[in-house]
Amino acid sequence: MTPGNKTFRPERLAYLGGLAVMGIALLFLLGTGGIVVAVVLGILCVGMVAGGRSGVRAVREGAWARPRTWLSLGVAALSAGVVGFAAAYLTGIFSGGLDVEEACVHGHGVRYDDAYREAHAEEFSRWFPLHSKCNENFDLVPSWVNPAIVFFVLLAAAGVLCLAAAVATALRPRRDR
Repeated sequence: MTPGNKTFRPERLAYLGGLAVMGIALLFLLGTGGIVVAVVLGILCVGMVAGGRSGVRAVREGAWARPRTWLSLGVAALSAGVVGFAAAYLTGIFSGGLDVEEACVHGHGVRYDDAYREAHAEEFSRWFPLHSKCNENFDLVPSWVNPAIVFFVLLAAAGVLCLAAAVATALRPRRDR
């Protein structure tokens, strides 16, 4: 699609409609806090898509010296890092459910060892790495969660570095040829 050719694209309308439905669903499920969650998720999704598309286009053109390239890549990486971190961390935190014993015995068919959990209670209350063990051999937190948390934190950090590069390239004096 060229700039002069503004044709109707139904997928854009479907995308916006999907965001609207998600926002309304969050509003009904979470109340007024749902609006805040929906707005933040919408901003992060737009940041990932728009920043990623613009960044990839600029990289293909070889425009590394432009601040906009670094800004686009930074916004995309930071948005994806935050969303991925939140998804992985929430998956890990809620993996045991409200009743860990019930999740172990009935959900996974694994023996629940109360003495082991009491002896290692400090391990289960740490922020990282996440664990919710039924016994010494079985962890309710999926094995991919902790590496995913590290990956997405590093991706968000790379996004911050790209944003710093955008500022550095914007403040760098231009050389006249």
